Amino acid sequence: MNLIFQYILKGAFLSCFFLGQGLILYAQTPETPQQEEDILPDADPLKVDRFNVEFLIVEGMHYLAIDNESKALDSFMKAHEIMPDNAALNYKIAKILKDGEDTDQALFYITKATDEEESNYYYLALKAEILTDKGDLTNAISTYEDLYELSDNAPDDYLLELAALYLYNENPDMALNTYDRIEQRLGVLEEVSTQKQKIYLKQNKLKEAIVEGKRLVEAYPKIGEYAVSVSQVMVSNDKKEDAIDYLKEYLDEHPNQALVEMELAKLYRQTNELDLALKYFEIAFQSEEIPLEDKLNNFVALIKKLSKGTQVSKLKSLGRSIIGIHATDANAFAANGDLYFAIDEKDSAKYFYEKAVGLNGDNLQLWQNLLSLEMENKNYENVVDYANEAISYFPNQPVLYLYGGSAHFSLKNFKSAIMLWEQGKSIVYGNDRMKSSFAAQLADAYHADKQYEKAFQTYEEAIKANPSNYFAINNYAYYLSLKKRNLDRAKELSAKMVKANPDNATFLDTYGWVLFQREEYEEALKYLEKAVKNQSSATIIEHYADALYKTGQKEKALEQWKKAKSLGGASELIDKKISEKKYYDATI
Repeated sequence: MNLIFQYILKGAFLSCFFLGQGLILYAQTPETPQQEEDILPDADPLKVDRFNVEFLIVEGMHYLAIDNESKALDSFMKAHEIMPDNAALNYKIAKILKDGEDTDQALFYITKATDEEESNYYYLALKAEILTDKGDLTNAISTYEDLYELSDNAPDDYLLELAALYLYNENPDMALNTYDRIEQRLGVLEEVSTQKQKIYLKQNKLKEAIVEGKRLVEAYPKIGEYAVSVSQVMVSNDKKEDAIDYLKEYLDEHPNQALVEMELAKLYRQTNELDLALKYFEIAFQSEEIPLEDKLNNFVALIKKLSKGTQVSKLKSLGRSIIGIHATDANAFAANGDLYFAIDEKDSAKYFYEKAVGLNGDNLQLWQNLLSLEMENKNYENVVDYANEAISYFPNQPVLYLYGGSAHFSLKNFKSAIMLWEQGKSIVYGNDRMKSSFAAQLADAYHADKQYEKAFQTYEEAIKANPSNYFAINNYAYYLSLKKRNLDRAKELSAKMVKANPDNATFLDTYGWVLFQREEYEEALKYLEKAVKNQSSATIIEHYADALYKTGQKEKALEQWKKAKSLGGASELIDKKISEKKYYDATI
C-alpha cells in the first residue's frame, strides 16, 4: 500500500471513528509525514505502534460499514492488544459485544471506557443499556444518574429511559420525579403526561391523574384527543357524569372537535340518553376524522337500542351520513342494510346488501344476509344466482351450497339441488351436525327425484351423523310408512322423535301414521288425536279420520274427512272417501 493511500484512509476513517466520542487518541494531532522514513517501522517504535493501531481501526470501521461485525471485532481487538486503555476502542468493542448479546464481556470493556473517560455520555449510556440487558436495574439507574451529573451536554432522551427503569424497579415516585425533570427541560409532552397519569391511577390518585390530563389539554387546547383521554380516565373511575360535563365545557370553548363530539355521543348512548346521543353522532358522523369502524360500531349499537318514531328517522339520517363520507366502502352499505333489516324494511335492506356485495364480494356475512332475505321472499331464482356468485368468492363455504341447493329444490330442480348439496357435503370437515343437515337435504332431493333407495340410504347417513336430527328422522319414517317398508325401523325412529318432542304435531302425525300402517289402529288414534289438537292441517286431520274409521267410528271419520277437504291440501282420495264413506289406502 503506498503512503499517500494510507494517509487518505487514516484521515477518512479516523474522523468517522472518533466523531462525537469526546476523545482524541493522542494528546496531540500527528503531523503530516514529510518524508517516507518518518512512518517506516524501523524509524521509531512509537510511530510503528501508532501506525498499526490506526490501520486496524480503519480496517475495523470498514468491516462495520459493510455489516461484518465479526471481522470488525477482530480488528478492534488486535488494536486493543496494542493500546488496551484507549477509551474509544473499548467503547467500540463493548458495543459490538452487546449487539452480539455477550453482555458480560461487553460490560467489562465499557467499564474500561468509562473509567478512562467518566464524563462521556455516549459511554455511560451504553453502560446503562448493558446493565439493563443484564437485569441490573439498580446500577443501570445509577449510571444514567451519573450521566446527567457528569455531563452538561447529555441529551434529554436518556431521561425517558431513566424514568422507565425507575418504574421497572418499582420506584414510581422517582419515575414521577424524572418525568418532572423532563418537563422542566422540554415542557408538557404527551408521552410524559400519559405515563404520569398511569402512575397516578395505579396509585389510586384519581385527582392527580385528571389534573395531569388537563395540563396536557391546556398546553395543546386544539387537540381534542387529549380532552377525550381525560374523560376516559373519569369514566374508568365511575365518573361518567363528570366526563360528560367536562366534554361539554371543552366543546363550548373549542367547538368543531369531531373526536370530542363522538366521545360525548358515546357517553350519552351508554347512559341511554338516545336523543342527545343522536344529536352528537349526527355531527361526528359527518367528519372524515372519525374512522369508519368507530362509526359502524356505534351505529350497530344504536340499532340494537332504537325505538320508534323520530329516533328511527335520525338513524336513517346517520346511515346516509356514513355513506356520504364512505361511499366506496362496502361496510357502509352493509350497516345500512342491517338498519333496514332491523326495522323490517326488507326491500331497502336488500338494496343496501346488494350495493355492499357489488363493492366488495369478499364478505361472507353479506352474502348470507342477502341470500337469507331472498329465501324469505321466495325469490328462488335470485337465490340461485347469488349463491353461484358467492361460491365463486368462497368455494369452501358449505353454507352457500345449502342456500343454492334449497333454492333449486324449491324450484323443483332436484338434480341441480342434488349436485350442489353433494358438493357442499364433500367439503364439510369436523362438523357432524352440518354433515347431517346436508345428508338430510340430499335424501329429500333423492326422494323427490324418485331415487328412493338412495334416499333411504342417505337418511340413514344423516341420522348416523346426528342421531338428534329429528327432521331427517321424521321425513325418513314418514316415507317408509307411505311405502309400508321397514316399518319396525320407522317405528323405532319416530317413537324416539316423539319422546323428545311430545308436542310437535308433525312428529306426532308421523308416529301415528307409522302405527296406522302397522295396523296398530288404537295406538295410532291416540297420537293422531293429539296431533290434531296441536295443529289442524288437512293431512293430519285426514290421517286422524282414517284412524277413526279403522277403529269403528265411521260417522266421526266422515265428519273429519269433510273438514280436511274444506281446508285444502288433503289427498287425491278425499272425495272418494267422502262419497263412499269408506277408507281407501293411498300407499305409493
